[in-house]
Amino acid sequence: MLDTLPATTLWYNGDFDNINGLANGQNTGFTAAVYDDFHVTGGPAWLVNGVFTNNLLSSAAGITMANWEIRTGVSEGNPGVLLFSGTNGATVTATGRSGFGLIEYTVQVSGLSLLLPTGTTYWLSVQPIGNNSQISYNSSTVGLNCVGTPCGNNDNAFFNSASFGFNFHTTTDPQFGPGNIDFSDGVIGTVVPEPATVALLTCGLGALLIAVRRRRA
Repeated sequence: MLDTLPATTLWYNGDFDNINGLANGQNTGFTAAVYDDFHVTGGPAWLVNGVFTNNLLSSAAGITMANWEIRTGVSEGNPGVLLFSGTNGATVTATGRSGFGLIEYTVQVSGLSLLLPTGTTYWLSVQPIGNNSQISYNSSTVGLNCVGTPCGNNDNAFFNSASFGFNFHTTTDPQFGPGNIDFSDGVIGTVVPEPATVALLTCGLGALLIAVRRRRA
């Protein structure tokens, strides 16, 4: 498993399977973005404070920013609805994996505060911004060491790139090569408790405060 995978990871699509990678980046010799889907589970909503992507890079030098988007309703040729997006500072950390002569790095955006309700399929894209001196490929995965659902194995990702002439095109297209099906990306945050759980926690805290006051009295 990725050594730097945060304890608060809510969804991680899985480790690089050493099969392939798909162009993903800006100013990396091309402009391209990979979108993979995730499901919000375990509560009425997730409070997302970070997103990340694992990319095979020819060099991590100069990558300090990333574009990111979360969408719903994506389908073939259809970008769906853009819910959240931004261009933020990013941390870049080697995962210890490599392939095809390239080193894999986690490119992570932190400091977000996004509320995503359950009952909807979301698509995430995190796009490293380079300095035109490197190339970047989103690592393919089949779900090894995944967290949450889906688990790097549902073949429901899309590729969008004006550079290559694709408009939200399914990555199951054989022309992308073997392994370009699901991709190593993730979401960091916390599960928002059910209202009943919040009420119980509030009552418990109230009882604790009463007990403290009684001891002091």
